[in-house]
Amino acid sequence: MRLFNPEYLLIIFLLPIFYFLFSKKFGKSATMLFSNTAKTRNLADFKVKIPIFFDMIAVFLLIIAFARPISLDKVITPPVEGKDIMFALDVSTSMKALDFQPNNRLDAAKKVIKQFVRTRKNDRLGLIFFAHNSFLQVPLTTDYSVFENLLDKIKLGVIKDGTAIGNGLALAISRLVDSKTKSKIIILLTDGDNNSGNISPKTAMQIAKEKNIKIYTILIGTNNPVPYPVGKDFFGRMQYRKIKMKVNPELLKTIAKTTGGKFYQSASPKELKKAFKDIEKLEKSKIPSRQYKIYNEFATYFILLAIFFLILAR
Repeated sequence: MRLFNPEYLLIIFLLPIFYFLFSKKFGKSATMLFSNTAKTRNLADFKVKIPIFFDMIAVFLLIIAFARPISLDKVITPPVEGKDIMFALDVSTSMKALDFQPNNRLDAAKKVIKQFVRTRKNDRLGLIFFAHNSFLQVPLTTDYSVFENLLDKIKLGVIKDGTAIGNGLALAISRLVDSKTKSKIIILLTDGDNNSGNISPKTAMQIAKEKNIKIYTILIGTNNPVPYPVGKDFFGRMQYRKIKMKVNPELLKTIAKTTGGKFYQSASPKELKKAFKDIEKLEKSKIPSRQYKIYNEFATYFILLAIFFLILAR
């Protein structure tokens, strides 16, 4: 327990003066003739001093009440306003390429997404995947374990092949347009060029700009020949052939620049991880410096006790 306004305790030093004044004022009594006045005088002094003593206790308790005795109950830190982040993940068959040894491109992307998710504290995260069409896998959520579990379930070759970047972005945007957060972000991971879908990437880009949604684009891989699985041999061993795949970094640069995001090109697991580290740094939540302290107040108890002594004094 401590005092919130301890300066009021200085009034205590005036109590002797108050006591002296009260004693002078109420200590006078009418003059009467008695053969022996000793006992009568003692009784009169007692009857006068007790009420004054109770008054002084009451004043003392009121001074303590004015000094506001308190104890700390709890400290509340204001919640940090999180961001809404949608991942748009390319699952076209080109993501089977093994230039991210020992993982293919999809597994490498899933790995760094998980690492990024584990650094989040207040953000809502969502996930869509796309090839020829786009699908919602995880609605915006703060349940990061559910997010990771559903991310693990994404596989290659389960939907029609293609790279509909525009459709993927459009679906991600649709999940963010109603968001009330100040910061809305899409992280697009793809290894190719837009070659399917009924929404152009530039149309989706303009909508994102109008809705104040930033898009970070990550090009996974390069246009150099990369090992790609082409089937199994007679003994069941996987066969690979180096294939050159079409990419469009200029498109991804334009999308990022127009919406206020940033473009990255990653040709190795290290570069892919570095891209996410940079995004994490750019979109780091600010931790508030202010805290709110909740106190228990005890002044009321001292006031009630003071009233009790004032009643006794009457």
